[in-house]
Amino acid sequence: MTTYLTPPEANALVDAIATGLPSMYATVQPSDRQEAFAAEANAILDLVAPEHQLAVFERLEALVLRTDGFLYPLAAND
Repeated sequence: MTTYLTPPEANALVDAIATGLPSMYATVQPSDRQEAFAAEANAILDLVAPEHQLAVFERLEALVLRTDGFLYPLAAND
């Protein structure tokens, strides 16, 4: 039997990625940011039940869109 993350657990991991973005900007070269994010995002999606993956994907995608592909940090009010 496969055990998946619950939606709140998956959301907590997405929140952790968002919270960690400032350190990513400080430590990861701009050309490598998308790849670094993709590795984290895929690891989360691998742990989410198929029926919840779209919702988690949409939250992850929103981070990419709000940062214009990690060119810019999240706005201070996000």
